[in-house]
Parts: sequence; C-alpha cells; structure tokens
Amino acid sequence: MALGVLALHLATNAQYDFHRDSLYYMDSARHPAWGYVDYPPVTPTIARLSLWLFGPSVWGLRLWPSLVGAILVVLSAVIARELGGGRGAVILAGVAAATSLVLLGANWLFQTVSFDQLAWVAALLIFVRLVRTHDRRLWIPLGVVLGAGLETKYTIVALILGLIAGVLLTPLRSDLLTPWPWFAAALALAIFAPNLVWQVQNGWPSVEYTFNHKSSQSGDFSPLTFLADQLALIGPVAIPIWVAGLYWLLRTGERRALGIAAAVPFVIYLFAGKSYYVGPLHPFLLAAGACWLEQWTARRRAWLLPAAEIGLMVQALVFMPLVLPLLPESVMAQSPLPGIRKDFADTVGWHDLVKQVAGDYDALPPAERAGAIILTDNYGEAGAIDTYGGAAGLPHAYSYELTYWYWKPPSLSGDVIAVGIDRTYLATFFDTCIDEGTISNEYGLDNEENGKPISVCHGLKMSFDAAWSRMKAFQ
Repeated sequence: MALGVLALHLATNAQYDFHRDSLYYMDSARHPAWGYVDYPPVTPTIARLSLWLFGPSVWGLRLWPSLVGAILVVLSAVIARELGGGRGAVILAGVAAATSLVLLGANWLFQTVSFDQLAWVAALLIFVRLVRTHDRRLWIPLGVVLGAGLETKYTIVALILGLIAGVLLTPLRSDLLTPWPWFAAALALAIFAPNLVWQVQNGWPSVEYTFNHKSSQSGDFSPLTFLADQLALIGPVAIPIWVAGLYWLLRTGERRALGIAAAVPFVIYLFAGKSYYVGPLHPFLLAAGACWLEQWTARRRAWLLPAAEIGLMVQALVFMPLVLPLLPESVMAQSPLPGIRKDFADTVGWHDLVKQVAGDYDALPPAERAGAIILTDNYGEAGAIDTYGGAAGLPHAYSYELTYWYWKPPSLSGDVIAVGIDRTYLATFFDTCIDEGTISNEYGLDNEENGKPISVCHGLKMSFDAAWSRMKAFQ
C-alpha cells in the first residue's frame, strides 16, 4: 500500500507548476539560516538538498513529501500493531492511511505540513510503544523526534502539551521520578536551541508573526468551521472509525494516556488554529479505530472490516480530484477546482508573471536597468522571479513579506519595478509610479496574482531604512 501511494504521487507530482510556498522554501534554501519568520529550518534544508540533487525541478522537489506519504502508511500500520491489533486491524490502518484525504492532499505539495506529519506520527508511535512496553529508554528517541519536530513546524507544541497531559493524568507520571523523561526534554531543547538562538538574535520574529497572523485571520476561523472542515479532511466514511479510535483510547487502562495525548492538541487547535493542523492525528486515531473495529467484529459482523476498507477506497476515489493534481493544468484552471482548493490556483501563472516582468525590465534604458530593483508584494512573486527569472535575464527579486524582509535590497533610490503592490500604497513611498499593466496568466484564472499591478517607481520620499522599516509585513 505504501508503494502504491508512492507510485500515485510520483505519477502526478509534476502535473502543475511550483506552489507559491515551494518557491518561498527554495528561496529560503538559498539563504541558509537557523530560522525563518514563519517556520524553522528543516524544510528549507530539505529544499536545499533537493536543489543540489535535481535543481529547480517540480518533480524532484515533490519527491520528498511523496516519500513521507509512503512512510506514513507504514507507520500507521505499525501503530495498529503496537496497539494490539491483529492482521485485520493492521490492514485497515494501512488502508486508512493510504486513502487518507488529508495525507494525500498534503503530500503532493512541498510544504512544512508533510514533514510535520511525519514528526507527529513518529512521536506517537514511540509513545504507543512506551506505554505498551514501559521501556523508559524510549523517552530518548521520543525527545529526539520532538526536537526535530520543533525544528520542522511549531505546531507540534500542541502535541507536546498533549503528551505532557497524558503523562500527568495517568500512572505514567511515575516515569517523572526517573531521569529518562528529563533527558528526553533536554535532548529536544538542545535540538531546538539553534532556532531559539536565532529567534533571540532577531527579536522573536516568529512570535510576532504568529500574533499578527492570528489577528489577521481571526474572522476566517471558528470552532464550527474547524469541525466542518474535518468532514473533508478525514472524510465521511473515516469519521466513525476516527471517533471510535479516540473513544477506545480514552475509555480505560493504560491507553488513556494515548487518548489524552491526541485529544489535547485537537481541542487546542479547535479554538486556536487551522483545521489542517490536526491532520497528523488522523492516521493515529484511524489506526486506533481499526483496532477497536477488529475487536468489535471478532465474533459478529466480520464483514464490517472489509466493508470499511472498501468504503475508504471508494471515498478516496470520489474525492481524489480535490486532493491530487489529476487533471491537466489547462483543464484544472478552467474548472471549479481552484475555487474549491486554493492550492491548485497557487500553482498557476508563474512563467507568465516572469515574462511580463522581464518585458518591463528590458524596456528600461540600459543605464537605468543596471541599477533597477525588482520589489514584489509577496513571497510567491519573489520566489518565481528568483527561480525562473535568470533565464529571462532578470536580477534577484526582493520583497518585504516575512523572511524576505531580512534579505533587503541595497537601496531603493533607483528604478523600482514594483510587482503586485497596490499603487496607493506605493504613493506613500515614491514620488512617481508609472503604470506598466497588470499581472495575468494564460488561462485567465483569477488567483492571488491575477489583476495585480506592475509599476515602475522613482524617487524614494524618505530614507531607505525608514521606508524598509515601514514596509515590513509579518502576517
């Protein structure tokens, strides 16, 4: 099943262009550091390895999340075995992971999400084995995985809080009287320390970003929306298995620590996060649900196990066009899919944008072109120009968004080609801005870039440092 998932991803990965986030990660890879405004360094490091091996290849970059998707199938089946499941539960857990809408949907894109899922599921597997065997030495690999998880995506903090609650509220708290959990905590902190040092040196930008982002997105999220989104992320067929798994873990015995560890992050993100943040819990709870279903059908309704497997596979087939890049790009762009899932829209139009910017750059007089700066409104536009612009003769692009703000241009005193920036906003910084048209794409797809202006500006009204400080966008 894992090989089947891998083959499916490898067959479809190169269907569309880079996602805007992937362009950002590749630019981050070109600026190696121990931290970035909105994520830790693991994902850019993997992007750097990918650029070294494959260059800026869509298929090559997406190979890494594809491998993660296959590994998650194996880990989910192993979790079912660790929970005491027999052959039926192991197979159902593997099917559940292989057909998981949230895993399939995440693991064709190169983002922090895939590697975060791997860290969560690996940590939960170790915790399951720790609870089952009482082998306190397992705290050490758990600490290593959690430390690596903190260097991957900060959302794993919720899982750490869940694990702490699971220990404190169950007899597992007796482990706290031994050195093993404390060694594990020290290891996790040591692994995370370089990023903490970077945060201190740069004024805690990730904390600033988190509060700004939460404030700017507050109207878009609610507990009801979060729960409704789980219907699409887990799938209607899988939800009863998911709920049964959580109930089975929380009900009695040593497994209660596992149920608490899963319930706490779900509740945290129900009120303070995005719906996909709890995606890594889904394969774990579906594995638990598979064990419950196997026990419940041991002497009656034995047909439910294969029926559940068939139902999960049918569900995946029905929803597959929404989670994987199956349609040709031209067909997808003219379909309702980009409006249903923004990730599809975020892969369209990068070559068109670079071509338009190159035309405006080439139109500048040679003397002005030599010192011209390309300034973009967001990381997708800057990343596209840095990835594809070299072949068109374009210089490096700059932006004031997120970590790009730290990679500031030498000055803004010459010609500035402003890409995607509102002209009213530009007027607060420059004496003159000439309209050079608007961004478009060959399909006329109304995505985040389509219809935004391109301008050429002159005459900075204030000092460069004052302007750059005011432009800073950490949200």
